[in-house]
Amino acid sequence: MKVIVIGAGIVGFTSAEALSRVHEVLIVEKDLEKAENAKALLNASVLHEDGSNPKVIEAAINRIDADVIVSAIPDDGSNLFICFMAKRIKPSIRTVACLRNPDFTIKTSKEGVEGVDLLISPELLTAEKIEMLAILENAITYDHISSMNIDLATFRIDDGHNLVGKVVLDIELPPECNIIAINRGNDVILRNETSEIRAGDRIRVLGSPESIIAFNRLIGVEKEAKEFVILGASVVGVETAKRLARSNKKRMIKIIEMDETMSRNAAREIDDVAVVNGNFLDISLLKSESVQRADVIIAVSSKDERNLLACIAGLRFGTRKIISRYSNKEYEKIFRYTGVESIIGYHNVIYNEITKHLIFDEDAIVAIEGDQEFFFSVTVEKRSDLLKGRLGDINLPEGVRIAAVKREETMIYPRMDTVFMEGDKLLLFTHMVDPVKFSKLFGHNTPLEF
Repeated sequence: MKVIVIGAGIVGFTSAEALSRVHEVLIVEKDLEKAENAKALLNASVLHEDGSNPKVIEAAINRIDADVIVSAIPDDGSNLFICFMAKRIKPSIRTVACLRNPDFTIKTSKEGVEGVDLLISPELLTAEKIEMLAILENAITYDHISSMNIDLATFRIDDGHNLVGKVVLDIELPPECNIIAINRGNDVILRNETSEIRAGDRIRVLGSPESIIAFNRLIGVEKEAKEFVILGASVVGVETAKRLARSNKKRMIKIIEMDETMSRNAAREIDDVAVVNGNFLDISLLKSESVQRADVIIAVSSKDERNLLACIAGLRFGTRKIISRYSNKEYEKIFRYTGVESIIGYHNVIYNEITKHLIFDEDAIVAIEGDQEFFFSVTVEKRSDLLKGRLGDINLPEGVRIAAVKREETMIYPRMDTVFMEGDKLLLFTHMVDPVKFSKLFGHNTPLEF
């Protein structure tokens, strides 16, 4: 497939990075420094031009006979315009617009309106993740696969939790969920049915949204989260506040923002949320606003450094749940070094969404831990070695776990006696899998990422 990516900022660069692994990519970027950086670091052609110019769009499409155009410049209106122009130039081209402001969300071709085939909003996706992490007291990671309406979450197990000392087989799991992995120190236990849960374990669970909430309660909730402090009135911060405020539960939500204009805009946009204009790096301000009493602190300003310092302050306060986003890849290790577990990389959100829609089918593909762990789907075909096989009889490669089976419109959470049928879509979790052994069993379904 031949793809044009307009813009080489964080969104465009990350999109091109994912796509260029398997597709021919042409990047169009008007900023010389960004264009040169993309040229040096990516396996892609680079055109130093203004991607919002209709003549440049036409020239780029004709140059590689493009199948897809991804518009990822900072201006949402321009991204929509670029998609509309691309359709006019080549009606068969698939158009993808990356949006930051949810106000620019429009109907897509799936909804019967030509122009834009796919909208990707990293901000809205990040806000969705943060909301769920905030209300799932024991969760430290969260992903939602909308096409299948299933969640993938990692739960922290501490001393005193209900599951400590229990064997996985003996746990009465909520319906529609499955424990797919246990992270214990540096080990990942996939064949965990006879494993005993220990304090310090991190349990990965796949299931329906309702079952994930039920599993969180099963672990044990010491105190339900009711007080939320959001540091930064960014698009993500405002959207997160809106989502938390929609609940019929009584919640105290406060946004602290340094910029006066952003504070005013946030106050006008959201009801039932307190907005404070002040420096959230000032400890005296945080104390005067009783931030130390918060059940959850959420750091989502546009500056990674500020978010990092805010997280450190939250750790000093002893806040049980701290959530932060970061934009710069290099900051991930620093955040983890502080001990903050719930961090959301902006580039990871983009990478997963682009990979899901433009490399694999859109049903399921999530890169979890860098290049080591993936969650994705494969189909059982007529000549597959899995056909009519029983899960307990199949010798799966080391590092592979069948987490769920989608059979027509039904989701099955397999047990040892589950038999696989032609057309079944298997949802697999893999950890450092041997690609040769994987290919031997799953054939051409092997992800190219391996």
